[in-house]
Amino acid sequence: MNISIPTNHHYYESTFFDHMQLWDAFDVKYKKDQKVIEQDLFSSLFTVTTKNLSLAQLQIIGFKNQKNKLNQEEQLVIRLFSKVNGEQKKFAIQTGLFAGKLYHKGYGFNITTSYGNVLLNRMLNFVNDIYVSTKETEAKLNKKTNEFHYIIAYLFIQSLEKASVLGLPKQFKQVTERSSKVRGKININQYLKEDIPFKGKLSSTFRTQQNIQEILDVLFAAVTKVENYLGTHYKSKILGVYQTLKENSSKKYVSQNIIDKAKNHKVLQNPIYKPFKEVLDYAEILLNNLGLVSKPDKSLKTYGYLFDISQLFEVYLEKLLKRYFTNWIVNGQEEINVYNNLFFGRKMFPDIVMKHKQTGEIIVFDAKFKKMSGRKIDVDRSDFYQIHTYIQYFQPDVILGGLIYPLSENLKFNKSTSSGLFNSGFGTNFFIDGILVGEQMDMETLIRNENIFLERIQLQIENCRKQNKLKAS
Repeated sequence: MNISIPTNHHYYESTFFDHMQLWDAFDVKYKKDQKVIEQDLFSSLFTVTTKNLSLAQLQIIGFKNQKNKLNQEEQLVIRLFSKVNGEQKKFAIQTGLFAGKLYHKGYGFNITTSYGNVLLNRMLNFVNDIYVSTKETEAKLNKKTNEFHYIIAYLFIQSLEKASVLGLPKQFKQVTERSSKVRGKININQYLKEDIPFKGKLSSTFRTQQNIQEILDVLFAAVTKVENYLGTHYKSKILGVYQTLKENSSKKYVSQNIIDKAKNHKVLQNPIYKPFKEVLDYAEILLNNLGLVSKPDKSLKTYGYLFDISQLFEVYLEKLLKRYFTNWIVNGQEEINVYNNLFFGRKMFPDIVMKHKQTGEIIVFDAKFKKMSGRKIDVDRSDFYQIHTYIQYFQPDVILGGLIYPLSENLKFNKSTSSGLFNSGFGTNFFIDGILVGEQMDMETLIRNENIFLERIQLQIENCRKQNKLKAS
């Protein structure tokens, strides 16, 4: 039995299920099954976080070469609990910012990204530096494909493209050849057995580099399957690799045994080919349908595949700003060390720090993949305090700081922008803004909204400069 819920579900503790809503969500019709669900999932509090022992069976896939968040900050994956209100019992499924498929006690939780596939596609495009509308892709997608197949397919292509810059994995093998040309050393034993009297050919032994058949077969099978998820356009990214795989793969069925041999091959210990470990991990998930459409493994209590969508949103914003503001250096997750050599010293990581190449002006943003409709409740208390801490750290050079969201509706400028930090009227301006998105939005509209957002940022910068200039005079 499965249920689909979005990321950040029940964040405001306002989306409880009653009995009927819960049965409908799980598509359960028989009373015996209804009682079993209630007993299995909601008889006690169940929580999975990034520091939970249950994560031994979870694979969390990020979009940055940065692991500090998972190691240092405990983040919610899913929480199940019930609450009695008078005579009525309510049920809650609370999720964090990880999308994917999670199984618990044989029940499937399909955690979807908010705001629709158009935004998801656009963010993935930025991760891969494609920046296209993907209309061609959408026209050729398999209708059975879900967004998790789509994400992992993108990551596979991206990692394969990068890993194969120096070629596909090869290893040296000793080969004996009988021909009119001598390569390497003459094989004396073979010469005495077969080449006397001399007939114009000699046996020679030499070392040569050869492809690893298991790795080729796994990669080709995965590349072929990607077409079901991304369409045919992806081949332009890996055209050379695709041709090599097509010409040299055995075209045999790729079993789990072959996948295991490829992943554990000793050639991957070579630093040159080490990146292929990640490529083969993605290939395995693709070939096994990510475990997202297969039957649950009831021998494991909790397992699944998850994607850190908050990281994806951060990368998207970072690259969007970097493309538009060419006079600024844009860094993502810049490390800040505070209170060095003291027992409470620690590291902080603002999502985006912009520094002007000539003036040295600084802008600090934190990206939040959470609901924002212009209500006070939408701004999380810890997020609010955190961004102000970052801004204070960069004083006096910081001119602007704020929180960036995917917006469910446009914010009013006079209600979302403070003239000066803490509304002081001078110094650093603080604001909350973002890109207007929606589930039914097409790519053209989304790109137009991106440009509107970037123009608002530019206007904010100009206002800050005018404000500071007046102050100086």
